[in-house]
Amino acid sequence: MAGAYGVLGSRLYVGDTALVNIESAVDTIADFTSLSVSAEVGLIESLGNIGKVFDLVTFQAVKDGRTYKFKGGYNGGSMDMVVASDITDVGQALMEQYANSPDQNTYPFKITLNGADAMFDTIYFGGKVFSHQFVFGSVNNVVKANIKIEVNTEIFIGAA
Repeated sequence: MAGAYGVLGSRLYVGDTALVNIESAVDTIADFTSLSVSAEVGLIESLGNIGKVFDLVTFQAVKDGRTYKFKGGYNGGSMDMVVASDITDVGQALMEQYANSPDQNTYPFKITLNGADAMFDTIYFGGKVFSHQFVFGSVNNVVKANIKIEVNTEIFIGAA
C-alpha cells in the first residue's frame, strides 16, 4: 500500500542489549537490522513522536533590525508514549529497568507499521529511556505508565 496508513496494528520493540560505541556502531539501517530487537512493548495506547528537531539560531542585523534565522544543531526528538501498565510484560519491564538505571546506555528500538509499503514498514532508532511513571487517575481509569524515550541515533526507515 503506497501513501498514508493508519497506526492501528503498529508495534514497538526494544532490544535487551545496549548499543556499543553509538558514534560508529549504528551508522546504517543494516546495522540495526542485524541487532536483536525482539522484546515487544505491550498494551501501547499512544506511541508519541520522533524525528529531527533543529535548534533555532538567530542573528539580528543592526542596519535594518531584521532577524535572520538559521538551523543549528539537531536531535532526534523524544517519544512520549503511554501504555496500560503490565508488570508481567517483558518489553514494559525492560523500559522500566532502563528508566530506573543511572547508566548512560542507548538501546535499539524498532517500530513496525501495519499496512505500510513493505519497503518502508519498519522504523529503527537508538534511544535512552528517561522515565517510566505510573499514572493512576481516578475510579474509572486503567493504571497506565508514561514512558519517555530520547532518540540518540539517526532514525532509519526500511524493510523489516
